[in-house]
Amino acid sequence: MKKWADKKRRHTEYKVGDMVLVKLLPQQFKSLRPVHKGLVRRYEGPFPILGKVGKDDPSRGLSKRAPTAVVTSYDKEVEHIIADRIIRRRGVPPATEYLVKWKGLPESEASWEPANALWQFQEQIERFRAEDATRTSAA
Repeated sequence: MKKWADKKRRHTEYKVGDMVLVKLLPQQFKSLRPVHKGLVRRYEGPFPILGKVGKDDPSRGLSKRAPTAVVTSYDKEVEHIIADRIIRRRGVPPATEYLVKWKGLPESEASWEPANALWQFQEQIERFRAEDATRTSAA
């Protein structure tokens, strides 16, 4: 059996600095479960090899991946909040997001930020709500 299995396999050696693809297994990622398996990417990368952990296991530099946690500290400062929206998804409680105009950046660089990530800017959120309430009552 092994003879036939090894017939089309080849031995590969990776050096530090080589770029490799990482195979994704959809059953291991909760975020990929609602998506049909035919639509999920099979490989992610390329990532550089940083070094070897053991004889056969190279360690990969997964620095290209975005942070999965919500960013709670901003280097930028909110100039004002332009709009808000409520995101509704099945099986997930509704979440509020705000369109934020950042100080020192053009309005085209405004971004949607989740309400729980803007805990530092409660004053601007309250000001936006007050302005929004007066705007809707005057109409």
